[in-house]
Amino acid sequence: MSKYSLPAIFLLGPTASGKTDLALHIAENFPLEIVSIDSAMVYQDLNIGTCKPTKTQLNKYKHHLVDIIPPNINFSLGIFLDFLDISVNEIVSNGKIPFFVGGSMMFHNILINGFHDFPSCKETRIKLEDKYQKGGLKKLQEELAALDQTLFEEIDTSNPRRLIRALEIIGITGEKLSSLKQQPKIQLFDKKTVHIASVNDERNILTKRSNKRLNEILQNGLLQELDLLIKKYDITKQHQSMQAINYKQFLPHLLEAVSIDDCFHDADKATKLLIKSQQTWLKKIDIDTQLQCRDTKIKDKLSATIETYLRRHSL
Repeated sequence: MSKYSLPAIFLLGPTASGKTDLALHIAENFPLEIVSIDSAMVYQDLNIGTCKPTKTQLNKYKHHLVDIIPPNINFSLGIFLDFLDISVNEIVSNGKIPFFVGGSMMFHNILINGFHDFPSCKETRIKLEDKYQKGGLKKLQEELAALDQTLFEEIDTSNPRRLIRALEIIGITGEKLSSLKQQPKIQLFDKKTVHIASVNDERNILTKRSNKRLNEILQNGLLQELDLLIKKYDITKQHQSMQAINYKQFLPHLLEAVSIDDCFHDADKATKLLIKSQQTWLKKIDIDTQLQCRDTKIKDKLSATIETYLRRHSL
């Protein structure tokens, strides 16, 4: 049984596919409220590098899960679920339907396909983080490989947060995480009553769009925004918020005098890898409506789809 027994609409897509513009058009014409599924837009003052909607747009169209924490605080599944609960209850009380929009595929997957509620322990996590600081990534990789070879072959072992979390769960439970993952998941939404739309396109088209957008991000003042973040929050490379694309690649320009060209190259490369990863995630999710970002009638097509859906699931 799902936690939220109510209609919901999802709009997924890779970066630079035009989700924000499309979502604003839909929000203007239907009784929906946007819930941002973007792990970078949750941070206050990360505006330009995340291509966050403008203040005017945020005031005109209600957005949930935007600007919920400062950038010197780590974002987690627990924070996501707490704010999700608040947002869904508020949307329902307003007589509207949640409209989940964004490119953070892991969180979309949690909403659509459920998740395992594994335990956490701050003391265990601190010990693992200290081990990472002293022994580096290789130390964590070796430990996970010894404890759970199956999981080691499945997860992104270049991501220290993934390794630390996996080892934390194994340390608390004393069981292999690959085995624990076989247990039933907590379901948030009923897949039979939600509608999932995606906006996507050929990768070369998306990478051209993302390259153009990266230039615009720089022109709009990304470096000035980073300078403000450093001064206001004492931001460093270690903060989780600075792992977000664009911030991670351009922060070294201010802290280590890395050239703008090198930073641009790194950001462009990281964005291309992100697009590839997002498109891989999309293949794991059952999509009801597939749209192409270059389709000139994309707004009309999605509007017609949502209108039909709302007639079947009237409030």
